[in-house]
Amino acid sequence: MEYKIFTGTYKKIKLGKGMLSGSIRVLYSGMPNEKTFSLSPIKAEGYQGYSPNIYYDINATTILILNKALGVIDVHPQYIILSDDYLVNNKEYV
Repeated sequence: MEYKIFTGTYKKIKLGKGMLSGSIRVLYSGMPNEKTFSLSPIKAEGYQGYSPNIYYDINATTILILNKALGVIDVHPQYIILSDDYLVNNKEYV
């Protein structure tokens, strides 16, 4: 499945195939410069939570967020497109 995330917004990304496998929320923080993009996983339990910024190289094709491997399809300052189907076919982090 592909996920298009716009700058300053977040998407829920499923961790597995079943209904009870859970999900993570990922915020696209944009591009601090032309060679780097930033994602921020939102982790919360109850009233406590954290959301670290993780910086990646613009040429990265596969990234790892909270033990979930995702393929990077397209990166722009306004949006990013991530995919979890890419990894099933290429078996990089699996």
